[in-house]
Amino acid sequence: MKMNLSRPSGLRQRLLLWILLPLVAVFMGSILFDYRLAQETANTAYDHSLTNAALDIAAYIQTVGLNPDLHLTPEAEAMLRSDAMDKIFFAVRRSDHHLLAGDADLPVYPGSLHERQIFMDNFYQDEKIRATTRRIAVDGNEITITVAETMRERDQASNRILVAIIIPNLAIIAATLLVIYFGVRRGLAPLVHIENQIASRSPRDLRALDTEHAPREIRPMLDRLNELFESLRLAAAAQQRFLADAAHQLRTPLAGLQTQIELVAAEGKYVRNDERLARIEESVDRIAHLVTQLLIYAQTEPAASANQIFQPVALHELAESAASTFIDRALTKDIDLGFEIQPAVAEGIAWMLREALGNLIDNALRYCSAGSTITVHSGIRSGRPFLAVEDNGPGIPADEHEKVFERFYRIPGSASGGCGLGLPIVQEITHLHAATIIFSESPGGGLTVTLIFPGSYATNS
Repeated sequence: MKMNLSRPSGLRQRLLLWILLPLVAVFMGSILFDYRLAQETANTAYDHSLTNAALDIAAYIQTVGLNPDLHLTPEAEAMLRSDAMDKIFFAVRRSDHHLLAGDADLPVYPGSLHERQIFMDNFYQDEKIRATTRRIAVDGNEITITVAETMRERDQASNRILVAIIIPNLAIIAATLLVIYFGVRRGLAPLVHIENQIASRSPRDLRALDTEHAPREIRPMLDRLNELFESLRLAAAAQQRFLADAAHQLRTPLAGLQTQIELVAAEGKYVRNDERLARIEESVDRIAHLVTQLLIYAQTEPAASANQIFQPVALHELAESAASTFIDRALTKDIDLGFEIQPAVAEGIAWMLREALGNLIDNALRYCSAGSTITVHSGIRSGRPFLAVEDNGPGIPADEHEKVFERFYRIPGSASGGCGLGLPIVQEITHLHAATIIFSESPGGGLTVTLIFPGSYATNS
């Protein structure tokens, strides 16, 4: 699995990164400084102990005759060398390098009568040691006292100091990181609120964003977004006005042409060619229907409907009103058109829902033969409002259920004069309303198309 390194990180991650990395670096530097300081303090204490050991040895130096000598009792030497963990080494020499006492192979390290005492790290008998040399004058003779000890206890002390420093500092780092994380999260909460506010909107919701409680730093960006939303609202309104004007300009001459054809037919001008007159009337009807469907389809697209406002719509009243407009057409085709409605309310755009239901009824009338039955339903099903159109016509084959939602698609062999936009219009409207379209077989063997809407509203009918 490859990581997408080019993907930009979020603002929260960037803030945490730029705050935490320098903070961790400061803490690590603080730990190193504290450790070095504590280690030097411990070394000073141990070095002081070495100095005291050299002074204790010097107290046992006495002059016998012309040459100084070391009168160190076995008990005193045992006490000097005793240590629970480290080994103690020493060597006392005269200026002629004659060994008075101690370890003969212990090196002599730099030191003088007047310089401050020097401590050195070295290896002796395969162990790391720390040593110091002290030079004293006894009756005009220079005596060199070298004292050394292994560094086991020092190393253990250093480890204890390191642990004692790291654990509290790590706890402080962890607590600080936690505080910073929650602080950044809390500080970015207004951005999350804005994000959720935008994410929860549908494409048609172009209301201005609330900038009253937004951080000062992002208000200019939100103002630009609100300006963009206003531009989109104006564009959608202009598109709606254009569609309304286009509908008027297209429908008026078509209606005039249709009226003139009807008048000519009534006056008997085409008595000798009734077939041609019927074809002209059918063509005009199809053009008028196509123009109407194209305009409705354009009005239901998300871009054109962005400024539409959702309101509670009484589906039972809408179903009764829509079905009533097709009564005359149904009687002409000898089709029984009725409705079985129960109170139901859904949030939506009333004229669009009326168009969706009208297209379903229109399709049923087009495809059902004389003597068929069409029933319009409304009500609540499983807690959700619905509209449905049921018929006992030829139905739609299961393998055509997806294709019929394609624009201008018509089922092969269809004898209807439709233009293939009815169901695409229904689909656009249902998508805009977050509704669901379900095809099912009706009890009479035909087709039932059901539109199920989200939510449920109480009705008093």
